[in-house]
Amino acid sequence: MSYKKPLPQILYVDDEKDNLTVFNSAFRRYYEIHLASSGREGLEIMKKHEIQLVITDQRMPGMTGTDFLEKIIPDYPDCIRVILTGFSDIDAVIQAINKGQVSRYITKPWDMEEMKIMIDNGLETYNLKMQNRRLFEELKEANINLEQKVIDRTKKIEDQNREITNSIYYASRIQNALLPPSHELDKLLPSYFVLNKPRDIIGGDYYWLAKKDDKVIAAVADCTGHGVPGSFMSILGITLLNEIVNKSSTIRANDILNQLRGNIIKSLHQSRSKDGTRDGIEIALCIINFSNNKLQFSGAFRPLYYISDNEMNELSGDNMPIGIYDDEDISFTSKEIIFKKNDIIYLFTDGYVDQIGGAFRKTFRSVNFKKLLLGIHEQPMEEQKRLLEKTIDKWRGDIEQVDDILVVGIKL
Repeated sequence: MSYKKPLPQILYVDDEKDNLTVFNSAFRRYYEIHLASSGREGLEIMKKHEIQLVITDQRMPGMTGTDFLEKIIPDYPDCIRVILTGFSDIDAVIQAINKGQVSRYITKPWDMEEMKIMIDNGLETYNLKMQNRRLFEELKEANINLEQKVIDRTKKIEDQNREITNSIYYASRIQNALLPPSHELDKLLPSYFVLNKPRDIIGGDYYWLAKKDDKVIAAVADCTGHGVPGSFMSILGITLLNEIVNKSSTIRANDILNQLRGNIIKSLHQSRSKDGTRDGIEIALCIINFSNNKLQFSGAFRPLYYISDNEMNELSGDNMPIGIYDDEDISFTSKEIIFKKNDIIYLFTDGYVDQIGGAFRKTFRSVNFKKLLLGIHEQPMEEQKRLLEKTIDKWRGDIEQVDDILVVGIKL
């Protein structure tokens, strides 16, 4: 069943019947027209109908147009008021503006097109006034007992935030339980430190360690996103790394990343379509063979820094992520070095170098990070951690931490 929108209601008051007939004939297609031949008759029509716009002639016996408009103001303040007058009635126009509060006056004889534009503009003004009145009434109603509503809503939000925060802290315990515990790190690494500063309660950066035969595999990874989304990706990455290493009979750094990439794409159902997810992982992974002093490295957007004989060196990773990529058929590459006793390697995510701070509110930058590591590398590993944390906190100042920060140092 179709609904026909009611026509706007117009009242036209004129003591000349011919003018009433002409007006009705001209506009009855557009509006619901009510006609009155006197001000008194017009008042009766106003009582019975919701008139939105009134047009009245000024010169009428008994009650002038100005007197009529003045009478309807108290009971119908929102009604749009228009007066018709001759060129010689300038005093009447002024009086109508002052007493009848007209929004427009039109000189006679009126033009149909001009009259139509005037009526439509007036009706638009009326509708805006009604909308404003409704909004005012709604606001007035909303303010009733507002203080109690605010208290109730605030308490509800606080309860919800408390539940969410508790859930996030619980998720943090689960995530931390998946990270290598300190006693396991102590058994596999002779000397090391882990600086882990999530931006939120939980984060998308993680470190991972495993032992395979006589080799130790260490990795630092940065997942897409922060907080809860990043933590989900980190849990997935840790789980897949454990599965890959446990099932592999022989291991190479680039093979691990190739398999990890394939498993991430499969697990997240990623495709190259424009609507497909592009979540992924940046990772630096190395395999340390302490029996022959060889280190094998492979990276996805992440490098490895190592200091040997007081000299800073860098092994760069491949410029592609763990995840869907245009050239995902290209294999990750491996790089191998021979290390010496007391050489130090650093695996890290981009949170440290990308932190904004300093006098000019710029990023810390890789060049400064290298200088810092070179300047502190002779310190004990725990002291290096303390100095790294102190430096980045001083650099950050009162600026919020922009990303998860993770730096792992290993003395070989």
